[in-house]
Amino acid sequence: MPTTERPAELRLPPGAIRLGAIAFVAASIIGFGALFLITQDIGASLDGFRQFDPRWAIPCLVLASLDWIGGGLRLWLLVLPLKFDVPFRKCVPIAGATAALASLTPSGSGGGPAQLYGLVRNGGSLGSALAGNFASVTVNLMFLSMAGLGAWYFGAADALEGINLPLVGVSAASLFEWSALGFGVIASLVLLFGLSPRWPRAVVLRLFGRTPKVRKALRFLQELHGSIIIYARRGKRYIVLAVLVDVIPFGARFAMGYAVLRGFGVEVPFWNVFMLHALLHFLLYFMPTPGGSGIGEILAPALMSPFLPDHLLVAYTAVWRFFLTYLTVIAGGTVLFRWLQADHRRLARPASDDQILNR
Repeated sequence: MPTTERPAELRLPPGAIRLGAIAFVAASIIGFGALFLITQDIGASLDGFRQFDPRWAIPCLVLASLDWIGGGLRLWLLVLPLKFDVPFRKCVPIAGATAALASLTPSGSGGGPAQLYGLVRNGGSLGSALAGNFASVTVNLMFLSMAGLGAWYFGAADALEGINLPLVGVSAASLFEWSALGFGVIASLVLLFGLSPRWPRAVVLRLFGRTPKVRKALRFLQELHGSIIIYARRGKRYIVLAVLVDVIPFGARFAMGYAVLRGFGVEVPFWNVFMLHALLHFLLYFMPTPGGSGIGEILAPALMSPFLPDHLLVAYTAVWRFFLTYLTVIAGGTVLFRWLQADHRRLARPASDDQILNR
């Protein structure tokens, strides 16, 4: 049985989540406001929503659910070697809550605490949950770097030839190549530092001293190393399986743009759109705004502008963001708030009993 004290140790204050939600909404509004200024035709842009065929909402919802299901399956595989039992049916809402809080925090920084909270309240120790959390980050980086570099090697950039981003005039093919290479470098550094933290630790201390930020970074490095040791001893096959399973959630995200385009009656090559949205996710992964809000509302129409008339750019972006991000924020945030409320009531009940006995 999960304990009632452990979740409280992780400190997920509802006020901070509300602040993140406000920042997320504000950044999204600013992004759409900038997009309206670019398109310069508010009436035609709003009329574009009528062109979406509601029947295509069904495949969009299926893809959105695959993001949760795939994330839950990945998490379930990663907790198996940690020796505590969290059933798959509970890993799915944990994955949804993780994605929701990641979308409400800069650079997805809230996803880790949300996943820790979900694992701990379902019976895991904080140490084992930390190991699973670091494994999730590592698996995602490994998948994205392998997917990007693999697609690059097999000529995916050729499908993007001739597509240039407006305003900045950058080739989509070049941007894809650089983003794929960047993910490969980042994943390699994370694995290198995690496998052998001693010399990176010495280099960091030599360059930056022992400031609080440096100590925090070094603690992250040491915890990453500890999680890698755990999985190296008894979970190597689960890491491999989790990387393969990442095809489900990330594939669903990359394919969402194509389903939305078809909903607007636009027929385009699937592979081109799939790779453009892979590029978009690479670019948004480390964005400083919550869930890439504000930036995603500008990048998505920029990448889709070769396929869409101007009056559909706003409608396309809004529908795409709704199924990809807004729906997860609403549903996953609801799950997280229910957990917080339930744990608060359980934690408050013994205190009330003690007060009655002490009277």
